[in-house]
Amino acid sequence: MADHRTPTKSEAERGVSLPPVDRVGVVVAGAGARGAYEAGALSVLLPALERAGARPAVFVGASAGAINATLMAGLAHLTADEVGAAMLDVWRTTTRSDVFRSLLLTAPVTALRYGAEFLGLPLPRLTGLLDTSPQQALAEGAIDWDQLQRNIRDGRIGALAVVATTAASGRTMVFVGHSEEVTLPATDPDRALDYVSTQVGPAHVLASSAIPGAFPAVAIDDPREVADWYTDGGVRLNTPIKPALDLGVSHVVVVATHPAHYPPAAHLPGEKHRPEVDDMVVQVLEAAMVDRMVEDVRTLGKLNELIVGGGRRPYAGRAYRVVPYLFAGPGTRRDVGVVAREVFAEQYGGFGGALKALRDPDIPLLRRLMTDTDGPREGDLLSFLYFDPAFMDAAIELGQQDAARLLEPVEPGQLPWRVFP
Repeated sequence: MADHRTPTKSEAERGVSLPPVDRVGVVVAGAGARGAYEAGALSVLLPALERAGARPAVFVGASAGAINATLMAGLAHLTADEVGAAMLDVWRTTTRSDVFRSLLLTAPVTALRYGAEFLGLPLPRLTGLLDTSPQQALAEGAIDWDQLQRNIRDGRIGALAVVATTAASGRTMVFVGHSEEVTLPATDPDRALDYVSTQVGPAHVLASSAIPGAFPAVAIDDPREVADWYTDGGVRLNTPIKPALDLGVSHVVVVATHPAHYPPAAHLPGEKHRPEVDDMVVQVLEAAMVDRMVEDVRTLGKLNELIVGGGRRPYAGRAYRVVPYLFAGPGTRRDVGVVAREVFAEQYGGFGGALKALRDPDIPLLRRLMTDTDGPREGDLLSFLYFDPAFMDAAIELGQQDAARLLEPVEPGQLPWRVFP
């Protein structure tokens, strides 16, 4: 595991005094079923933040991160321990049938539509490989939307931002529900990043978590000026640190299911195998989802370093400021995938596993469709759609362990804020 605890050169050694805690933001990355890992980490981090007088006021998320961000915003009237417990309960009770219909029921129609498109026949077009119609009930029932609006109106939170991608243009849209104390940011043309003020609801969260290809795009009708079809926010901004900074946070907590560093250059030990299709798909996903996050986290630290050193002046009317941050994630890019692989082997190995697969074949079918090897990364792809209580419990436990490791160096009531990369 990578060491999350010690900066390369401590802030104390460089004489840096941290800015006062004013508005803490939590940024949660996209992750599919891996969102259970993030919920586990947050169940440890939120009480620690509360004890340190740094209870979050801004929540920003993309994809599964949008689900977790919205859960935290809707539960903001509770204590941090209660928020964490309620989030874990949502993930532990979410199953495949809550997210998409059985492949045995939907695969024939999917195959028919795919064949019709291939042959140019006038049948309804294929919009997604999975039928996600059960998600509507899940989104409406998992969150108390009226309470969420009361939490914003009463000032318990400053803003909830949900990130989605416009299907037509590919621009990133940030749907923001915010209090009067928070100013809606302007469009950022350099990042193709647009902001719109709205009352965040189920459609926004479902759009943000519509995994491209697997889940159909989602129509958003409110606000009318941006009505369109939207898909997963992680397509262009999987870890939305920039929106949190634009919303004026003084400190930011980033939670993701990959580490904020690149893999080591040395080859891994063990038998080498020729990369197969799923290995290359993992590489592409990581390039799109993870590498940008690594660069954004490093850029935040480098900007802090420049500001502390007096080397960064206001630009285009914007004053730069030091923003301390915490990053919670696994030690390596393989950790969550390894857990998925181990859980799958325990569930579906041997005679008992074969019987289980006959009773509920969807997860084994998904695994076979996504990867047909036993290579070192075969659990990575599966983990994004492994909506099963056994995997949820294991991912939650891993998230809790990694968050606890992050907090190990400090006393209760303190936080290991970082300033430099």
